Amino acid sequence: MVVAVGASCAFLTPIGHQCNTVVMGPGNYKFTDYWRLGLPLDILIIAVSIPMILFVWT
Repeated sequence: MVVAVGASCAFLTPIGHQCNTVVMGPGNYKFTDYWRLGLPLDILIIAVSIPMILFVWT
């Protein structure tokens, strides 16, 4: 489950997931915009998912 959650956390770059690349042009996003919101989101997901994985799957 850790690998699945880690593989789905592609918020730091526009090339991490095809949906990020699609909205980059019409939204006038820069490469650094993904870091501004993606890094706190990744930290939040890691902080929530690790305890939940330990609680549910052990």
